[in-house]
Amino acid sequence: MKVWGLTGNIACGKSAVERLLRDAGLPVIDADVVAREVVEPGQPALVAIEQRFGPSVIGREGRLDRPALGRIVFSDPQARKALEAITHPAIGAAIAQQVMGFAAQGHEHIVVSAALMVESGSYRNYAGLLVVTCPPDEQLRRLLARDELTEAEARARIDSQMPQEEKAAHADCVIDNGGDREATARQVQGWLATLEA
Repeated sequence: MKVWGLTGNIACGKSAVERLLRDAGLPVIDADVVAREVVEPGQPALVAIEQRFGPSVIGREGRLDRPALGRIVFSDPQARKALEAITHPAIGAAIAQQVMGFAAQGHEHIVVSAALMVESGSYRNYAGLLVVTCPPDEQLRRLLARDELTEAEARARIDSQMPQEEKAAHADCVIDNGGDREATARQVQGWLATLEA
C-alpha cells in the first residue's frame, strides 16, 4: 500500500484532480474536510480550542465560530501556533485512521490532499507528490469567478502562497490544469498508468 500526496495553490484545480482520482477508483482523503470534522461539537479539539481561546470563539449552536477565531489567529502568530498545536495532531490522527481503513479494504494506492503540504514539509511523509498548477492569469480569473473578491483581494490571496513553480519543484508529477477537463484527465490517467507499471 502506498500513500501519495496531492497539493496545489488556490484556484489551480486541486479539487478537480481529486474528483478525477476518485472517479478512477482511488480513495482521496481531503485534509480540509478532516480539519472541519475534528472541530465539530463534541470533538476534543473543539474543547481544547474553547479552553485556549475562550467562549467567544464558540457560536450559539456550540459550533466553532470560524470568523471570530480567524480574527484572533490571523493577527497574532503566537495564537496561530497555539491553534495549530491543537488541530494538527488531531488532523494527523484522523487522516492516519482513514488511511488504515482504506488499506484494510484492500486499496493499494491512497491519496491525501492538502493545501499546505509543501509549506509544512508533510509531503515528505508520502510515497510521492502530485502538484496541480495552472497559468497565473487563469488562476486569477478562476478565483475572481469563484469567490466574491476584488482583484486586489484575489491577488493578495495568491501572493500569500508559496509560488507555484517552487511547489512544483518538489513534485514527482505536475498536473497542468490550465487547459480543459479532458487535458487534465489525460495527465491524471498518465500518472495512474505509472502506478500500474
